[in-house]
Amino acid sequence: MIGDSVTTALLQKALDGTWQRQRAISNNIANYETPGYKAKKVSFESMLEREAENLLKASSKSGNPAKSVEDIRQKILSLDIREYENNSTEARADGNNVDLDAENIEMAKTQIQYQYLTRSLSDTIARLRYAISEGRK
Repeated sequence: MIGDSVTTALLQKALDGTWQRQRAISNNIANYETPGYKAKKVSFESMLEREAENLLKASSKSGNPAKSVEDIRQKILSLDIREYENNSTEARADGNNVDLDAENIEMAKTQIQYQYLTRSLSDTIARLRYAISEGRK
């Protein structure tokens, strides 16, 4: 497939993570008035970065770089992005801990991040298309 690289795998997994974060934030906003609801968070950037570094270090030690790249790609794509309860904010009297202002700010930030990632993936594909067509349109 076109774009079978570590870079595209990282972009795909980052897009998955931001999509899951958008979904969690939307659920938090929708449940703002639900008594006892605990806000959800999705954190994946540090895990993705750490895993990519570990895999790249391991691949530099192996003798078969082509196999290593595919192994790294598959490992990145198989990473599990998890959602967890946010216990860092204080709960209201009804037990709900959703901070509506913080959720709206996080949603805007996540939307910008998602747009940046889709643009990065689109640019990567455009560069591949340019190379394949030898610069012709």
